Order: sequence, then structure tokens, then C-alpha cells
Amino acid sequence: MSTIESQIQKLNDTNAELARVNNELTNTVRTHTSKINNEVEAAKNTMSAATASAISEVKADANAVNAEIKARMDDAVVPWLPAMTKVQFDALRADRKQKYAGSGFVEWGKHRNGWENINEGMSIEVTGSNRINLGSGLHANTNAIGQSSLKAPRVVMDGVNIELDSVGVNASISYQANLVLLPPAPDGTKTYDSATGTVTQHTNAEVAFTSETATNKVITSRKDLVFLESWHERISDKDIVYPLGNVQYGVSSYEGIALSNNLVAQGYSAFGEWDENTKGYGVRWSSLTDVQKAMFLSELENNIYYDPQAKGYIQVRYRIRVVEGKSNDWDERTINGASASGAIFGLNYGLNVNRIAVRGQSVSRIDWAVDGNNFFHNQTWIHSTTNLEVGYDRTLWRQRSAGAGVAFNNSARAVPIALIQRMNQGAYHPSYNPMGCASLEERGYGFLKWYRNERLPEGFVASTSDCFNKDDGMFNTIVGITGSISGGTGRSGRSDQYEYYDAIYAGQVEDLRLNANKLDVNKLREDTMRKAVAGTLRGAGKVPFTKMGKGNCFDSAITIYIYKAAHLSEENTLIDGTFFGANSYLSSLKNGQKFKGAPVAIKFLSAGNTNLTTYAGGTALNQWLFIDDFSIESNNQLIALTNPKTQNVNWFSEGRGATIEAELLYPTEQQGAEFDSLPWVDIIGHPERIATTFPNGVVGQWVPKLPDNSSGYPLNRKMTNAVLNASYSRDLGATWTNTNVGHNALLNTSSGSWNPEVVTLLTYESQANFTELATSSNIVDSCVGDIFVSLSASTNQGNRLHPSLTNKIGKSGVSDPTFKSYSVASSQVMNDKLLYEPKHQLMDVAKPANNSPAVKALPTITEKNGLYYLQLHGAELKHHTPTFTDVNPSSNTTYTEGNFYRLTNYGAKGYYVCEVTKTFVLYTNTDYIQMENGDITHGPTNQVVLRKLNTADGGSWGDDQTIPIVNGEDVKTDLNGNTVKVFCHHTQIPLGIAHND
Repeated sequence: MSTIESQIQKLNDTNAELARVNNELTNTVRTHTSKINNEVEAAKNTMSAATASAISEVKADANAVNAEIKARMDDAVVPWLPAMTKVQFDALRADRKQKYAGSGFVEWGKHRNGWENINEGMSIEVTGSNRINLGSGLHANTNAIGQSSLKAPRVVMDGVNIELDSVGVNASISYQANLVLLPPAPDGTKTYDSATGTVTQHTNAEVAFTSETATNKVITSRKDLVFLESWHERISDKDIVYPLGNVQYGVSSYEGIALSNNLVAQGYSAFGEWDENTKGYGVRWSSLTDVQKAMFLSELENNIYYDPQAKGYIQVRYRIRVVEGKSNDWDERTINGASASGAIFGLNYGLNVNRIAVRGQSVSRIDWAVDGNNFFHNQTWIHSTTNLEVGYDRTLWRQRSAGAGVAFNNSARAVPIALIQRMNQGAYHPSYNPMGCASLEERGYGFLKWYRNERLPEGFVASTSDCFNKDDGMFNTIVGITGSISGGTGRSGRSDQYEYYDAIYAGQVEDLRLNANKLDVNKLREDTMRKAVAGTLRGAGKVPFTKMGKGNCFDSAITIYIYKAAHLSEENTLIDGTFFGANSYLSSLKNGQKFKGAPVAIKFLSAGNTNLTTYAGGTALNQWLFIDDFSIESNNQLIALTNPKTQNVNWFSEGRGATIEAELLYPTEQQGAEFDSLPWVDIIGHPERIATTFPNGVVGQWVPKLPDNSSGYPLNRKMTNAVLNASYSRDLGATWTNTNVGHNALLNTSSGSWNPEVVTLLTYESQANFTELATSSNIVDSCVGDIFVSLSASTNQGNRLHPSLTNKIGKSGVSDPTFKSYSVASSQVMNDKLLYEPKHQLMDVAKPANNSPAVKALPTITEKNGLYYLQLHGAELKHHTPTFTDVNPSSNTTYTEGNFYRLTNYGAKGYYVCEVTKTFVLYTNTDYIQMENGDITHGPTNQVVLRKLNTADGGSWGDDQTIPIVNGEDVKTDLNGNTVKVFCHHTQIPLGIAHND
């Protein structure tokens, strides 16, 4: 037992003795008062009215005296039941604030075995409608697994331990757990006006879509926010006590005490504004016996203390809240505490009505603040009137407004749990409703998916509105029936992993929980890197939506901006890695700096008043130019497009983009929806046929290989499921065929062949990236890991991390290990910063199968705004096997820079590349010096002539055994002369809370 716990035990023993004395005094007062009352009532019948009135006055005086006696006793004596005092309670809080790094999860809890788990302690019952599960029951014997030492989660919030148990449980659930209930999926009947922050519920989808304006749009995609809210409340305010302080307690008894769920307005227990059913079980405090009260007070998990200033008992209470999103535009970085500024816990539009309201002891279900009564997060700001305690941790959200009346002493607090991406109840269509799940109905014939054009009348679905509300007498859209769990298998309109709109899948959940424990940085780095290699770290990504358009500068979102360096603006940056966007300019590029993006197809239509008549690579105007993984760069004068497959640097003639008109097949974002498991779509076809088939655009990303009856079409992302589904048309969408097609898992290609007339949508599952470009930051505790190298085709051997870092996909399946690690000297770290290009061991990675790319990365832990992240510096690797010229070094031979040679004589036998900056003649064996590393230098000038290649077949990765230190992304030339990407990435989601010890 700790010192503070033993002191509390002594105080409780003293309290018990004082309680005995206090109890005797209280009983005496009660007996005396009862006796007087009985005697007065008996005498009333025999006395005159005047006498009775006089005695009533005496009785009132006696009651006043008794009340005064009791008040003085309460002031003078510790409460007569064994409760902690506020001093004791705050001492425990202070002790926990020293013990933990901040507010968050002390124990994740165990997750349900057989369900789909999300990290530790969170799980999904896919057949359960609109809910997720946190942990397992604290006391129930459930089928639970996981690393946590407790079945139920334990959270510390502002130093208070909170046991999460029996949230949302009801009679229909046969186990104890924490069921977090979610609002229904969007059904097309609500609009959100981004200009005012107003959400309007309409009578039906038709009315909702009719009411749309430039800022007021129907909600067809949104994220819901789950978080834990806690507050201190006087028990006497409602005369109710709750087990564990859980106002959503779902069990009807506690320690043999019968509980009721009708003691307070339903909104007190509601998960959110949308929830009209959840009722928490509690009990009237005044109805409990002294023994029952003592039981509640003595168990620490109930979080009850006595405050002498308030002259009453205070309970710390909690509820899980689920706020129905107004759109997808939550600011995750401020939600999880990563913002260094005073960001608001809510949507990122800045409107007051878009901030999350504090509910606390209020019985209202209101989720959105309209009066400043919202949660706030900033460690340096102190409210001028509330003087809130700040500086303890960066992960706690605090009640902002003073005097709001929603918590005792403005004590409301919150920590985030999850963001959940929602699908919608409308019919799925790849152009008009990519987030829908329902099918269409043909009366008397059954349910149809979008591609059943042979039965659907032409133009039946011609807008997003049609996907929610249309009926022509024979065909209709059915919102809320098909595409749901209850609708049954085969009635979903989707062909991917998100079959039902009311089922919550793990891929829809962004886990925002943070570990409150103080973490060992070295162990954190190694554990996180193992998860990164295994592909179990989670991330968030978006599915693009591809359109065709044309335009020139300043008139549309498909504008291509081509400027001389003098015209580049530092005020604007690239949009999603692409080089087009309404009123957007290229960021200021350094000489040779490049940015890359998705595959695009471009046709230059005119050059205006410039000299541009052909694309410098030889493509004439009015012909399609296909650019796979394009890049843009500057030579301090002009901007170029580069095709890395041909390595052609295609410079445009001088002239401003305003004079160049182009037609472009380009990707945008799919309504901002984000997933850990992406419902990915690749598009195969000629750009003009795609545009004709889908004039309003289509979900997915174009594959930069035109259909030509050949096979082996490379997928844009790593496919992680077993089935590749194809919907294709040869008649510009008049009829469609849907079938599963072959897939080469090693090469990550569609193995089928496609006719030149075809337009194909390939649907598959792909895991999102979990890292993102970042500024190189200081290293915590000067600790570095081993260099990680991977070229594997397997996602559990680095092929989720690999594309996250380089957008390249490993294809090697050789028996030799396809991922390795190499050490870097600790001397490469100084003052918590990596020295420029730290050195590592010589790589011995075998020649890759299938010409696979590779990646190397150095893991470290960095801290941003009080949170830990994994930082990865590294570079892509390209293997190169050149053509060698046999040379006998004793003969007169001219060596040319950049050429490769196989020396066949003397001690210098082996494979070399010439690296001198001029032609050099090597005469005899005595005219060169062979260095320890095998390179050859010329004697008279000590100038490197030939560099020894490491591999026996003469091929090499061109690796220089260094880790480049850059901010974000850049390029460099490897030792084989290839241009390779170098980078600094951080994990998207923080790993834990930083601490000073």
C-alpha cells in the first residue's frame, strides 16, 4: 500500500469513530423531534384552535432549533458516513498526475474474441447495428482477449480514475461491456449550411435536395465523433447516485441494490441529440439505508467525496458522447490535442455553432454550443474569469465558460475516443453516390445494382437526388431497407467491403484514444516499428473522384499553371500533390525540386500567344499525353512535367499558363471521406471514352495504361483482399458486365486483358497510408533504431509501410528475406538531432525479383505539441544491372564517366562504375591504388576513377550507406545515376503522451 493510501486508511478509521459519535447525536435529535411531533398531534384534538395554533408556533421554533443544531454538527464533525474528504480526493488526483503522462487510457480493456478488433480494447460486432464496443465487462465472465490487465477500460481524466463499465447495456444484450451507440447513417433528408453552421431536418430527401444552395448541401457523407465526458456534480442536486458515476449504466442492480432508469429526464443519459432511448440506471440517495450509502461511499471506483464548503457529497460522473457530424470536416489534429494553438473542440469552420457543447449535469441532449459553453484545449491560455487549472497535460479538453451551470466548479472535462466515417442509406452509384449502400428496386423482379442497365430505363439515375428519392412506377430507390443488415445479403448496392450502411466496420474507425501511461521511448520506437513493418499501424486515406475538364488560367478547377520562376508564389501551395486548382499557384520551387502526384492524362489544345506548338517531348497539340506519377520541377526559369517511366524531362516553352488551354483527366477527393481500409476503384480506359461514359465524373483513379488487348494492368494501390471485381462496358455505358477477374498478388496487377473500347471499374480493398510528409524534428532521448529495408510484396513484411513512404509497391517474393535491418552508430546523433546523412552498415539485399523497388528508413521518436510520433527518414532504392565492358587494366583503356566496366585482371577484378569528371586513361597495374573499400584511385592525383560495385552480378541498389535528412520530400541521385525520392515522414496518428521523466 502506498503512503498516501495508508494515510487515507487512517483518516477513514478516524472518520468511522467520528461517525459513531455523530450517529448517536443524530439519533438523539431525531428521537426528540419525533416525540415532540407525536405529542403535539395527539393534543391537537383536545385543545382549542388558539391553543393548537400556539403549539404549532412552538413546534416551528423547535424545528428551526433542531435544524440549527444539525447544521452546526455538520460543520463541526466529519460526515457520519465513511466518505473521502475533498482533501483526500484531491491528494489522490495529484498523485496520479505525477504517475501518468496525461489524461487518457490507463488500460485499454480486453476486446471481444471473434469480433473485428481495432487496436487493443476496441472491437466491432459487424452484425450489430450502429455501434462499437469498448472493452469487456468489468465483472462479467466474457470471452475477452488482449494485452490489457483489465477487462474493462480505465481512463484517467484530470487525475480522476474512471472505470468504464456497462455503458449502453440493455436487456437485449447478453453480456456486460460498453456499447457505444451511434446515430443512423445519412438518409438524404438533412442539409448543412457551411455559411451559418445550421443543420436542417427536411420532411424527405426530395425537399432536402430542392433546398440546396451554394453553401447549403445535403449531407451524404459525414464523420461521427465519440468522446468521454466527465464532470463533478452534487448528489443532492438530483438526489441520485450512479454506480461508477456512469449515468449511462445499463444494469438494473448494483451490489444487491435495485436501480431505476426513470429517475431523471432521458436526455441526461443520451449519447447525443439524436438519442431518445438510452436511460441510465441509478438510485435515489435519500432512499438508501445508511449501510447502502456507506457501500457507495467506501468503494473508490464510485468517485464520491465530501466537500465541506459545499456541505455535501460530490460524485464525479461520466457519459460517452457521440456527436453526429455535420460533414467530414472535423479537425483531427485539434481533436487529439496536437494543436499548439487555442483550437476549439469541434468542426474547423470557426463558427460558434460548430463547437461542441458541454453537457455535464444538464438533462439536455444538446451537442452543439451556441453560447460559448464549449470544450477548449490550450495549455498556455487561462480564462480571465474562471482561472482554470492548465498545464497538466495536452490531451484533456476543458470546460471553457464560467458560470454555465453544467458542472460543479466548472469541472467538465473530455478526452477523444474515435472518429467514425459513415456511409449513407441511398443507392450506390459510382458517379452520383459513391458513399451509398442501397440497391434499386424493380417491382416484381427484385433488387438491382447500378450497372443493371439492361433492366433500368435510360437515365433512371441521373443525379445524387435520384439515389435517395425516385419512383417512376416500376423502378424506385429504397432508402433504409436495402443496404442494411436487416435487408440481408445480396441486397447491397456495393461491390466492396462496406456492404451495409448501419454496420460499423473497422476500416471506418479512426482510433483517437491515447495511452496515459509514461512510455519508454526506446520500447515505443521498437514496438511501433514492428507494427509498421507488420502493417498493423492504422491510418486514414481518401478515395479520389476522377473528372474530365478543360480550361485555362483562372477559369476552372482543372487549370494547369505553368509559370516562370519569377511568377511563382510562396503564398500558395500545391493541392493534394497536383498542380492544378482554382485560383491556386505552384509553390515556389527551388532549382531541381520536384513534387509528385497521381497519374493524369493531358491534351494541350492551344498555345494562345506563346510559341508552344508541341510538348517538348515530341507530343503535338491535340494529342493525349499520359503521365504516370507525374512530377513538376523548376530550372529557375521554366516549369516542366516529367514522366519517370521514360525519364524524359519535358520542358514547356516560356509563357504563362493563362495562355495555354488544356483538357485534363484529373483526380479530386471523394467528398472528404476517409478510411483505414480504402474501398478503392481503378479506372481503365481511354480518357475520352471515360469522359463520355461518365460525363459527371466517376469514383476512382485512372490507370495510365490504355487498353490494347494486352494483359497485366498495374493497380494503382496494393490490393489487400482476395477478390478483384470488375464492372466494364464496351458501348460507352449503355450496357455493363460485372464479374470477378484475375489478379497477380505478387505483381499487383489485373491479369485480364482489356479491349481498346472498354471502360472498366476495378474495385478492391487497399490499406490507407499511415505516414505523411513532415518537417524533420528533434529526436527524443537521442535514440535511433536500425535501418529498415524492404522490397517485399507482402503487407506483413513492410508492403504497407513501403507505399506509405514512397508511393511505390514492393513486388519481391524471393525466398531470401525481403526485409532487413542495419545498425546506425549512436555517434550520428548530437543534441537530439541527427547529423547530416548518418552512415549505416553496408546493405546486402539480394537482387530483387520482378524488378521490385525498395525503400530504406531510419526510425526515431519525435515529439510534437506534447505527443509522440514515429519519425522516418529515408530514401527509395532502385536496383540497376548495367551493361558492362570487359577491361584488362594493364592495357591502354579510356574510361568514360558513368559507364560500367568489368575488370578481368590483377587484384582489381570485379565490377566498377567510372565516376571521374573527365576522361581518364589508366595504363598499368602500378598506376592505380586500390582502396580498402575496393574503389580504385589514380596515383598521381588521388582522384577516384572507378567505384567498386558490391554485388557479384554487377548490379546494385546504388546505395551510398547514408540516410538523407530533409524536410518533407526531395530527390537525390544515387550511385547508379538514378533519381530517387528522399523523405521525412511522421505517423499520422500520435503514439502516446510525451513526459519529462
